Amino acid sequence: MRPELILKLMYRIVLTVLPFVLSVSAFGDVRQVTQVVDGRSFMTDDGLRVRLLGTQAPRIYEPGGDVARDVLERYVRGRRVRLETDGMPVDEEGWLLRYVFVGDTLVNALVVRKGFLAVDLPEAPLVHGDTLLALERTAARVGKGLWPFNVYTSPLFAVPDEFLADTSGSDPWLETVSYDRAGEYYGRIIRVVGTVVATYKSDKVFIMNFHQDYRRHFKAVVFSRDLAKFPPYPEDFYKKRVVRVTGLGKEYNGAAEMILNDPEQVEILQ
Repeated sequence: MRPELILKLMYRIVLTVLPFVLSVSAFGDVRQVTQVVDGRSFMTDDGLRVRLLGTQAPRIYEPGGDVARDVLERYVRGRRVRLETDGMPVDEEGWLLRYVFVGDTLVNALVVRKGFLAVDLPEAPLVHGDTLLALERTAARVGKGLWPFNVYTSPLFAVPDEFLADTSGSDPWLETVSYDRAGEYYGRIIRVVGTVVATYKSDKVFIMNFHQDYRRHFKAVVFSRDLAKFPPYPEDFYKKRVVRVTGLGKEYNGAAEMILNDPEQVEILQ
């Protein structure tokens, strides 16, 4: 083939391919949303399973789950969305973790700002992580969306770092850990710091929960035989307080817990 014909052929190929390349680079990974599964998860027309990066939502069968799903559905169902990665691309269940844009609007941030999603950041920093945290704190403070209904653990009750570092209490040699790490210390005497976000009391037991998802997170338990030693109406006395509890870390039904026998095992920090 003559050189001038080769050049003409290459030119035509470039003219054909270049618009496609430019469109991919300009618009990123664009997909059509066909089904919304829950408040942070959806399916695309080509079968991708996508979750809004840096967020958490109640399961569809939990309180607020259907409301959170309906809100996300309002913003993305039937729309073409742009997906962007940051940090871990896939979660432990195989869902793609992405920033989701409709036009120039970051849906992750929009739904957090409206109070229907909480923030759940990975250990590695995210580009929009600080923005999501700031929006979550504001939504919790003013009571937007699901925050007034105790669906999420309020960031306003986060444990200050100085309480984790403080060893001024009894037995300073004991290791002090945040409630979300208590599961790493089964069979050891430890001090656990956290906010009592919810309480439960029956004729048999009193429980201090340190996370709204109490089935999977640390709790402190007082059985009825010891309850008379504790303050009256403990369900009100300890609720929304930052506390440090000391005792044996153990596992019960897949979650960490600590049995308390004496009120001196509980220090109120805030």
